[in-house]
Amino acid sequence: MLDEVKKRIWFYEFELPDGSITQTNIPADVLRIHTSRRDKLRRVIAERVGDASNLTALDFASHEGYFSFELARHFGQVHGVEYRDESFAACLAMQAALGVSNVTFTQGDLTKLTTNDIAPADLVLVYGLLYHLENPIHVLRLASQLSKKHILIETQIFPYDIAGKLEEGHYIWQREVRGVFSLSSDYHHVREGGSTDIALVPSLNALLFLMSDFGFKTIEVIKPDPDDYEQFSRGSRVVVYGAK
Repeated sequence: MLDEVKKRIWFYEFELPDGSITQTNIPADVLRIHTSRRDKLRRVIAERVGDASNLTALDFASHEGYFSFELARHFGQVHGVEYRDESFAACLAMQAALGVSNVTFTQGDLTKLTTNDIAPADLVLVYGLLYHLENPIHVLRLASQLSKKHILIETQIFPYDIAGKLEEGHYIWQREVRGVFSLSSDYHHVREGGSTDIALVPSLNALLFLMSDFGFKTIEVIKPDPDDYEQFSRGSRVVVYGAK
């Protein structure tokens, strides 16, 4: 299995048991995004979750399992859900190569799943997903419902926060604008794409409003580190923590 893993071209750089690193076709200046995400995950676990050895975690869109296996270092049991056939097979292959026993993976489309399909967990991880979805609100609501306590979201954001009022049936009846979503193309046929070719990308105020509306009492945008991946430093990509 280790030989097969070494032959594959991966999205992530995995450290293998023999000390080698998997091959990747991601440009060197982009790879920092993965370690920036990982470092923030570690920080949130240490500072806000604490000892998680008896807790559970759920990884939405686990891709090749990179963050599922990181969660497995801290949590007693981890469940990853992945849509794409290629990535799901990669999860299982890497799990066998690494010998990680406290992670399970299932295959499914999160835009169609409900709370009847997945067990709740103490922490739900939603990394690199929302900006690939035609219906991100459904997936964020699902993640919120499945979170017993903690949620950690990483996403690109629409770069403009728009607020104000929107008229209803008469100009004196108005509703607050809580945020916006950009309508963008996606790429379901590509390894990193979503399940359709349409994506709605949230503004930051839209994301924060939804998290509050879905029951999180503590919401914090994690500040970027000095050596972070450049999108975090510029604010076009954010990591947001929530707790009930």
